[in-house]
Amino acid sequence: MHHLISGLLLAGLGITAAQAAPNGPAVAGIIVKYKQNSQAQLARQAASLPRGQALAARPADFAQRTQQVQQITGLPLRFDHQMGTGAYVFNSSQKLSAGQAQELAKRIKQQDPTVEYAEPNFIKRANFVPSSPLYGSQQWDMQDSASQPGSLNLPAAWDITQGKGVTVAVLDTGYRPHKDLTANLLQPGYNFVSDPASARLAVGPDGRTARQANALDQGDWAAAGDCGPGTDASPSSWHGTHVAGTIAAAAGNGQGLTGVAPQAKLLPLRVLGRCGGTDADIADAMLWAVGGAIPGLPANTTPARVISMSLGGAQPCTQTYRDVLQQVSAHNGIVVVAAGNATRNTRDFAPASCPGVITVAANGKSGGIASYSNYGALTAVTAPGGDQGVDPGIYSTLNDGKTAPGNDIYAAYQGTSMATPHVAGLVALMLSVNPNLDWKAARKLLVQTARLPAASCEGCSAGLVDAAAAVKAAQAYR
Repeated sequence: MHHLISGLLLAGLGITAAQAAPNGPAVAGIIVKYKQNSQAQLARQAASLPRGQALAARPADFAQRTQQVQQITGLPLRFDHQMGTGAYVFNSSQKLSAGQAQELAKRIKQQDPTVEYAEPNFIKRANFVPSSPLYGSQQWDMQDSASQPGSLNLPAAWDITQGKGVTVAVLDTGYRPHKDLTANLLQPGYNFVSDPASARLAVGPDGRTARQANALDQGDWAAAGDCGPGTDASPSSWHGTHVAGTIAAAAGNGQGLTGVAPQAKLLPLRVLGRCGGTDADIADAMLWAVGGAIPGLPANTTPARVISMSLGGAQPCTQTYRDVLQQVSAHNGIVVVAAGNATRNTRDFAPASCPGVITVAANGKSGGIASYSNYGALTAVTAPGGDQGVDPGIYSTLNDGKTAPGNDIYAAYQGTSMATPHVAGLVALMLSVNPNLDWKAARKLLVQTARLPAASCEGCSAGLVDAAAAVKAAQAYR
């Protein structure tokens, strides 16, 4: 996938240096957090409303704030919506580079004393390195470590739990109702891609957004040039469906496959559309996933304990992510994110480098760190992601449509996007035996129980995640 050249944020992890657009990260506009606006304030307002009534999407002062931002920047930035963190999202109709957006954000912060922080609204992209499709039940990643050195070592963990009672939110391209997923899907999920063209959904009742209770993946295909000058055409990836299958595919029949936590529930939240998705939309989905109040949206009646995010971009952690991660943690959520596929240090990627997450690198079938995987001290563990030219990759649920949805299939992808759902599913197993775990405890146990790699794994932090050891440790943890 390629970076968007317009004003949007990089939409997902897994973009290699060779794939990056020459103008660098793409930006959708500016996120501005005002000192008097907080999530706690929104929560109080939401609590005072009649049951079932949502907060207004536009705060009373949005017109005044828009005028201030336009005067400071000299650009016709338009107010789009208020985030669940309390921050305001101002989108640009003009193309902005990351440097321009950072300068504008700096100017807003300097010239308006009521601003807590202002920063670019980067675009994230899905993080995967696809391999040739592979059909059949060849899930080496789910085996025991004695027979498969690079596996998750799951069978002994399944003897204890299969994840019943835990919900995992999958923030990705949405879902297709694959026959191996439907038993565990909390349908219809929610679409957070607020740009109707990117979401490929009809304009909402307010005339602005496509946000609605419909997380079905409409396809993220793009024609040449759609995602910026010089970008290539790309077919639909059905990335979210593949990720969901690794977490909690529930088939168990001779023709299907199993996920890491086959009795956990999946809450699909669509944050990536055509050309990716913005930080503002992703952050709102994170908070909504765990039960936080978001202006203009109904309450989430099925809050998740685990958030799986196989996405990111090549920027350090922003204040937007720091802000929302604090609130997700306060709601007892545990966020698992992909390290990225650029063979670089994770500290340069977000949200992988953010405090309050469990960051996952990828290993291949042999147990060594994958050739494409990011690395470094900020990665907690590695998990099966496959390795190019070495193994077939991670086999999971998919769709055969090139643009629009087609038929259910199974296929192999490679990437830290594939490693991340292994750990998200494992955290669900851990929570099912000890629901009192918070993200610090979950990360600590994953690190402490990780096993030494069977092959060279320089820079992969604690080593290979061990499902059986982690679940047993979670049982005993007090």
